[in-house]
Amino acid sequence: MSMDSGKWLVGLDVGGTKTHLRVETLEGAEVLDRAYTNTGWAMMSDKARAQSLSVLLEQELPDHARVLALVAGVHGNDSQQQHDLLIAPLLERFARVEMLNDSHLVVLAHGLASGVGVVAGTGSSATAILSGGGAITVGGWGWVLGDEGGAVGLVRDAARLVMEAYDRQEEDLLSDLLIEALGVDPPHALSLHLGTVEPRLWAQAAPVVFEALRGGSPRAAQLLSAHAEAMALMIEQLRDRGGDVSAVVCSGSVFQHQSALFDAFSAAVTRRLGAASTVAMLQCAPVVGAINRAFMLAGAVSRARAEGALS
Repeated sequence: MSMDSGKWLVGLDVGGTKTHLRVETLEGAEVLDRAYTNTGWAMMSDKARAQSLSVLLEQELPDHARVLALVAGVHGNDSQQQHDLLIAPLLERFARVEMLNDSHLVVLAHGLASGVGVVAGTGSSATAILSGGGAITVGGWGWVLGDEGGAVGLVRDAARLVMEAYDRQEEDLLSDLLIEALGVDPPHALSLHLGTVEPRLWAQAAPVVFEALRGGSPRAAQLLSAHAEAMALMIEQLRDRGGDVSAVVCSGSVFQHQSALFDAFSAAVTRRLGAASTVAMLQCAPVVGAINRAFMLAGAVSRARAEGALS
């Protein structure tokens, strides 16, 4: 695709495993659409993350590019201090920049101006739009303390249940599958493995949780229920803090590839919030939300609004 200079809109979706960069013209023509692996992202400081995003944009966008607006949804942008560190290098180069949490992009990509975006990918978090404007994010604590529903949280807690089964001398399909997937022996080596290997890598074993679930593992069923409830609790917390929870939109690799998590989460949200919330799966890439928002910042009408999708 041609990279000729023009009036460009830039969107970034930065998760725990990959970054998705999309560049479009003001007329909606694609200039660039590319994904990059976030090697070491989970271990980076906020300052290092900011620098890596700045370097990426320097490499991909020519100096002569006229960027009308840049919107980035970043996993780990959970506080004002983090926001300020992450956005600082971008403000030095671009005139109009907005830094969001990656889960914020989900609602915008779904064609809504308000609601909740929930991401269950490598990690997990949820962002709700406030009635008076602005947004709040819950979750996203990282693999050590949280990320329930995300691949890292699932594998971490699956390892804990495997060790419980080992201590009880109980057989469980989850134990066999996880130990094989991570290539550890004896089971106690799980602790060393998870503590010394980058989470992005050991999180790749998350599909075995659902394989064990389909095989009748009681511990896999226990794990899925606990994580679905924890994610539904995030939606309840957002409601209690004034967030719009009327529409809950899900995205992320675990949601997309494991329908059991989406079904369990949907049921848990219904139990907690009743008919006040509807749950849906995002049908496009979240980076579309960044582009939609960039259209708005540039003073243009986004494609979603032009199609009458935005409320």
